[in-house]
Order: sequence, then structure tokens, then C-alpha cells
Amino acid sequence: MNKNLDKYSFKENYIFLIILFFSLFSSSYVFFKSPFEFYFHYIFVIVIVPFWIIKAGIPKFIFLIFGSLLLVGILNIITGNNKPFNFIKIYFGLLVMILFFYYLLNHVTFNVKYLFYWYCRFCLLLSFIALIQLISFSLNFKNGYDYSWLLNKWGVVRGGLVGIRLNSIISEPTYLASILSPALYVSLSNIVSKKNIILNKYESSLIIIVVILTTSTIGYLGLLFSLLFVTKTIRLRFIIFGFFLSIISFNIAYKYANEFKIRVDAAKGLWLDNNFHISNTNTSSFVLFNNLHVAKENLSTFPLFGTGLGSHETAFKKHTLTKTIISYDFEFNVKDGNSLFVRLCTETGLIGLFSVLFLIFKGFIYRSKYQNEDLYFNVVISQSIFILFVLVLIRQGNYMLNGLPLLFLIYYYNFRDYNKKIESLEK
Repeated sequence: MNKNLDKYSFKENYIFLIILFFSLFSSSYVFFKSPFEFYFHYIFVIVIVPFWIIKAGIPKFIFLIFGSLLLVGILNIITGNNKPFNFIKIYFGLLVMILFFYYLLNHVTFNVKYLFYWYCRFCLLLSFIALIQLISFSLNFKNGYDYSWLLNKWGVVRGGLVGIRLNSIISEPTYLASILSPALYVSLSNIVSKKNIILNKYESSLIIIVVILTTSTIGYLGLLFSLLFVTKTIRLRFIIFGFFLSIISFNIAYKYANEFKIRVDAAKGLWLDNNFHISNTNTSSFVLFNNLHVAKENLSTFPLFGTGLGSHETAFKKHTLTKTIISYDFEFNVKDGNSLFVRLCTETGLIGLFSVLFLIFKGFIYRSKYQNEDLYFNVVISQSIFILFVLVLIRQGNYMLNGLPLLFLIYYYNFRDYNKKIESLEK
């Protein structure tokens, strides 16, 4: 580990931090899309992983997890429940990405605070780019708000509260809102408690504003969860304030952002009224509804282990409502299920789903046992990433998108770090 690591210096560690940034947030550019999508950061993966395998070997947990996934995958290929290429693509892609991020953690001697610090600083950079996007849009400077000239898996999303839904250099506003959720938690904590954890009050305010201007339902859920967690140890009045602030934000978006209103109305029509009119099924609400149906049907036949990594596409073609209840073609998120929860149900069954949920809830730190600033940082990391996991379970089915494996690793090692400190204090 670099001796200057704990100083959070960019200058002293710029090569590592540049690699980290692009590994997390370069998913809006691909070199090619067939036979699989080759993202920009795969260049670093190809170079780094073989080197570190030789240098440090493969961690034991990889054999346990991926040995089980390999066995389930092979059995489902043999029985025709999954296609060989789909399994191989996801299995080896996930394996290599977890190894890659594990080696990045190993490089900084599992200093989760360092990585979390820079994750939040990177979120601030994304928010500054979103601010440029907003200003450029208001000035009608196309190259300043439309980055499709540089990013080939990216697009402008019109509408929202200001005529454009901010997405920075991330492909979708919803994904940006999810990515920013840990920094959003930190920002709200700073505002409520008048601290400056990683970000000052101006930087914190910018991140909060950007999340609101994504006009994403997921973003507003992240805002609500963050407020509830942040205010738990303050006063009841802050909890009430946070609740009403979330309601106000929701109502403003519902009234002034037509796209948001359409999604909310469609969700109500589907989930509460079971109305499959085209106005309710031609939105992202139906995508989630349909994929949940696919997962439920697949689970009824393969409840324990699912049908293997990469099999959601096969299950979708068997069970989609677009072949029964509705007669027109509306098939999106066929491969990833639009939700990590949905995809885990289909591809790993109840065993895989509960294993992931166990990791998430086991690693959650609600409150520090001691009044200690160092331990408090562990609490911040745990709660902020927990919120991201909740959002991803609802609305992101890609196992590897935007550094998700790294966040799981940080979350786990943060919990271990916290417990070691507690044990040391109690001796």
C-alpha cells in the first residue's frame, strides 16, 4: 500500500484512482456489442487480473461460490433450461469482475474507508458533469448536455422538472440516482448534523439537487431511505421533517414532470387495479411487473437453485405476459430482468436470493456501540451502501454494472473492519 494512501491524495495515487473511476463509471461506452458488450474498463480487467492471479492467487471464497454456480449452470444447460453461451458469458464475466475488484481492494490493503471516500468524491464529479449538462441545456449548447458524440451507449432523456432528466455520463437517470445514493446519504447526513463528512455543505447540496433532477422514482426512494436513516438518532421532529420533505418532492415531480406522473399512474393501474391497458403497459412499470411474473413462474418450477446464471432470457421467452395477456410486442430488459431481486430469483433460486439478502442484512450496522468517530465512519459506509443495495434490488438487474461487485466487497469488509474494532475496544 502506498504510504500516502490515508491522506486521500489524488496526486500520489492518481493512476490507481483513474483506473478505479473508469472501472466504476465507464459503462456508457462499449467497443463492440456482439457477441457480448465489451466495455471500456475491460481493458484494465484484462491487464490486471492475470497479473494479480499470479501474484496473489485466487481467494478461497471464489471457489466456494463459483463452484456451486458452475454446477447449477451445467445441470441447467444439460436439461435445456439455459443456453451455453448465455451461461458462459455471465459466469466468467462475473467471476473476472469480482476478482478484479477484489484485487483493487487488496492493493489498498482492504482500506474500505479510502475507497468509500473516493467513491463519494467521484459521485461529486458526476454531479458536476450533471450541473454542466443542466446549464448547457438551458443555454441550448447541445455538445454540453448531449454526450452521445462521445458515449455510444448513452442518450439524452427529455422531460423531468427542467426539460431534461439529468444523467451525467451514466446511461440512464435512474442508474445515476442509484450510483449517487451513497453520496446522497452522506450529503443529507452533513446537512442534518451540520458535519462535513467527505463533502462540504455546498458539495452536499449539489448532490441532493442532482438526485432530485434525475426525476427518478428510485432516486426519490433513495432520498426517503436516506432521510429515515440519517435522522434515526437525532429527534422525532427530524424524522417528521424528512418524511414530509420526501412527500413534497414526490408531489412536485408528480405535478410538474409528466414522465414521472405517467410512471406513477401506470404503476397504480398495474399493481393496484390489474389494468393492462396500453397506457399502463407501455412504461417501465410494466417491465418490472412482467419480469416479476417471469421470476414467479420460473421459481414455481425451480425454487431452490433457479436455472443458472444468464438464464433469465430463456425463462422470459417461456413466461412473458407479452405472449398471453397483452397482444403487442413490448419486451425490454429481457436479459437482466430490470431488477436484481427478479434476476436472482430466476437464475439462483431461493438459495441464491437468501444468500445475497443474508449478506446484506448481516453486514448492516444500524448504530455504533461506542461514541467513536472511526466507528461512525463504518456506520456511514454500511448504511449508505445498504440503501444502494435496496435500490438495485428494485431497479437494476445487471450483476456487474457500475462497480456493483466492488460495493458488495466494500460492504462485507467494512462489516469485518467494524467488528474487529469492537472486539479490540471490548478487550
